[in-house]
Amino acid sequence: MNTAASGRRIVRRIAGVIAGAALLAGCAPDGPDALPAEPLDRDAAIAAAIDVRVDGCGPRVGFGTGAVIGGGDVVTAAHVVAGRTAVEVIDVEGRTAAANVIMFDPDNDVALLRPDSPVGTPLSVRPADARADETGVVVLPRLTDGTVEIEVVDVRVLRTVNIATTDIYRERDVVRRGFEIEGSIDPGDSGTMVVLPGGGAGIVWARSNQTERRAWAIDLPATLRAGDTLPADAPPADVGACPP
Repeated sequence: MNTAASGRRIVRRIAGVIAGAALLAGCAPDGPDALPAEPLDRDAAIAAAIDVRVDGCGPRVGFGTGAVIGGGDVVTAAHVVAGRTAVEVIDVEGRTAAANVIMFDPDNDVALLRPDSPVGTPLSVRPADARADETGVVVLPRLTDGTVEIEVVDVRVLRTVNIATTDIYRERDVVRRGFEIEGSIDPGDSGTMVVLPGGGAGIVWARSNQTERRAWAIDLPATLRAGDTLPADAPPADVGACPP
């Protein structure tokens, strides 16, 4: 594999996620003028990365990616866990835990998982919007034959956008606020956190079917960006049916 051409830096071995196209409905307004002063923390991005595995929608195990945030919960894409009967999360050290889905938003394609035991190291979530020309990373871990393989992908924010699309079931039109990124994103990388200077800024939702090295990320919900956490006794969420 030519890592220079792909823009990928292998950390321990390799891994790899996601399909679909987004329809852009014009640029979203930029966030606060002041950009985060903190540098990009690659080590924190790696420590928070999670391999998500699910059962319940067919004979094969489904895969996605997520990141541990405040309180130890894992944020990922809703379509990764939709209709699933069992969810497992694995951190970069190989620690594994069963997890409950405690938030499920099919319109914005965001879900929050609560592991039965601690995994990963929580990543700071930045309140500021992504800005054009910021550079960051996404981290893609996979447990393969007993070894965690980690891939770090460099990405660049191209612009903020309002994404005109449908809910994950393709039943109703929705508009998602997010940003367009340049980077090597593959099917299976759904839910991976885009980490920019200052912390996590959004999760990867879809890659372009028409333009190479082009994908879209969804802004995190306002409550998560504000640092709010769900109660310790939050019940499991209804994860709906399997996506089409």
